[in-house]
Amino acid sequence: MARTGRARRREQEPPALPGTIAVVVACVAFYNGLIIPAAGTLAHVVFGAIFGVIAVLTGWRTVVITRRRSAGRFAGVFGIAIGGIGLAMLAYQTLVILTHGAVPPPFWAPYAHR
Repeated sequence: MARTGRARRREQEPPALPGTIAVVVACVAFYNGLIIPAAGTLAHVVFGAIFGVIAVLTGWRTVVITRRRSAGRFAGVFGIAIGGIGLAMLAYQTLVILTHGAVPPPFWAPYAHR
């Protein structure tokens, strides 16, 4: 029986690299979700969303690469959690801004009362 040449490829990427990226970028996304400034709101929201999505995707990549308990897997899960929380906070504050206060402002943002 001949092989088709489509052997399963091993991952050569170290799992600590995307896990570290996920944690660092997730912290930026969390900070962006925490406070939305009055000036430059659109740029802040866009950058926060980009950082949050990158944190979740690189965290997921780490979880797929490791497949077992390790520090890299923990970093990936931590990046997914913090990045997801940052995205949720950012989305809620954006909803408050877009509805002009019809949705109650979040308790964590002192500057959300516009």
